[in-house]
Amino acid sequence: RVGYDGQRFSPSLAAVPPGPVIVEAENRGSTRGSLLLINWPPEVLAQAIKPPLDFEPYMSGGMLLARQTFRRLFRSERVDEREGLGIRQVTLLFTDLKGSTAMYERLGDLNAYALVREHFALLGATVQEHSGAIVKTIGDAVMAVFSRPTDAISAALHILGEIERYNSDHGDPSIILKIGAHCGPSIAVTLNDNLDYFGQTVNVAARVQSLADAGEICISEALYSAPGVSDLLSGHAIAVFEAPLRGVEGNACVYRVVPG
Repeated sequence: RVGYDGQRFSPSLAAVPPGPVIVEAENRGSTRGSLLLINWPPEVLAQAIKPPLDFEPYMSGGMLLARQTFRRLFRSERVDEREGLGIRQVTLLFTDLKGSTAMYERLGDLNAYALVREHFALLGATVQEHSGAIVKTIGDAVMAVFSRPTDAISAALHILGEIERYNSDHGDPSIILKIGAHCGPSIAVTLNDNLDYFGQTVNVAARVQSLADAGEICISEALYSAPGVSDLLSGHAIAVFEAPLRGVEGNACVYRVVPG
């Protein structure tokens, strides 16, 4: 039991023993308070003076929605599709399998689908490892979201590296990916029981991905200009070109990354 008088908390226990616990907090004051529960490791718990706590400045809603753990644990939470949740900055990454139609023809539906599932699992693990989340699969394509542009770029480079290792270990048939990414504002809504993103940023990211060839990453100028992105790509061959993007006025500047 934890009591609060408006100024300080008075817990009945300084440390809670292992096992299932129910915490009952009672506010007897007239103001709100914040209660912090800490799972100290035993060696820290034994210290008379605890170390200072250092936290990131904040966790925004946009950051939370872009985490796979949140999507898995709170998949029943909904964002009203009639309103949507405005996200100020998000990075969207699309991947697509090159030659998937020929692969299904060559291997047959069952074997080809098994290979596609393995590639989905590889992408899901890599995206989560880089603090992102899989939004959805569209046929053989994947749409992923990241709250930080550098996480998306790191994930894209890692994905190509993992695909290369997979192909080296398994031989033919090979998985050949094309990747594209863009960052900007978006709208998050729950549609068909899935937390999804809508808006021009999504459209541009998909169009940029369509410009990538086998084993390449294409990114928009906005993403390349984001803090830390050019540093991550400094060791890779980059070709800059202009291309029309369907639904976007004029030509767009696109950066084609060919990992070395």
